[in-house]
Amino acid sequence: MLVSPADLVAVAKATITECSVTEVERCIDSDTLLIDIREPGEYQRGHIPGAALLPRGLLEFEIHRLVENFRTDQSISGADQPIVLYCGTGGRSALAALCLESMGYRNVSSMSGGIIAWAAAHLPLDLPA
Repeated sequence: MLVSPADLVAVAKATITECSVTEVERCIDSDTLLIDIREPGEYQRGHIPGAALLPRGLLEFEIHRLVENFRTDQSISGADQPIVLYCGTGGRSALAALCLESMGYRNVSSMSGGIIAWAAAHLPLDLPA
């Protein structure tokens, strides 16, 4: 039996931690690593200030390096680094959060609604000049 992408996302969302745009706004300028997992062209059209770009297709290959380069509090292990992922609407980031959890990261969440919900809440965006 084939499984639809929507079914995969639903299973992921039932397993992972999701956070609201308001909760993510409070994380800006904190020790939380905010990762935009969209493609570079999407990121360039507008992203959350301070978010690192790590496209979904490279996530598993680059996450360890990104976490180690970001971590400022060496008393917290890389596995416990607070990480929030976001995408366009929350589907890709939910799947990515599930993947990071399977890689051993213990403090991962996905922003519900993605950048669409962020923009709809009139929260700050870095836009192209």
